[in-house]
Amino acid sequence: MRTIRCLTLAVPLAVLAGAAAAQATCGSFPLAEASYSCTCPANAPSGSVWGSGPYTADSNICTAARHAGVIGTQGGEVTVLREAGLAAYPGSSANGVETRTWGSYATSISFQPAVAACGVMPAGVDSLTCSCAPGAAAGSIWGSNPYTADSNLCSAARHAGVIDAAGGIVTALRIGGLGAYAASERNGVASRSWASYPASVVFDANQ
Repeated sequence: MRTIRCLTLAVPLAVLAGAAAAQATCGSFPLAEASYSCTCPANAPSGSVWGSGPYTADSNICTAARHAGVIGTQGGEVTVLREAGLAAYPGSSANGVETRTWGSYATSISFQPAVAACGVMPAGVDSLTCSCAPGAAAGSIWGSNPYTADSNLCSAARHAGVIDAAGGIVTALRIGGLGAYAASERNGVASRSWASYPASVVFDANQ
């Protein structure tokens, strides 16, 4: 039989700060907050989870995130959203994680969809939001902002100063091509020169 657990466990003040705790290791979901951002370490130990998305609010966040597919075994940052409670939470198996079934619970949690890893700007796409892992700046780029549309987005974002070595989420915008792209070295990243190219990319700095 499942033991009823108290949801008023002490939570660090940094966690109760909500978004300010974005880099904190995931703990219990703070029920006073509408959302909670935290980091799951690689190969985090599994914990109990009830439901199949939404999950009960006392479910282990990192294990639930694995089940939901927003992170893999490598871990990563997650954003947890508070939702209304449900009358029933069916268990299921997904992404190598088995969750349990539970009845009525007062509060649910779900996850903000994961952001895909950056590569190059896909053809026919005018705007792309994607994620750069820490240290992800090894791909080739041409130009000095704008860049050719086939440039590696994480390297270009580092060159442009949109992200630093810690990585992060960027939004790339497709614009018209240029007659020439000049090489330069900025923020520890060197770009190459190129001649005419039919499309360019820049980054939305209003994030």
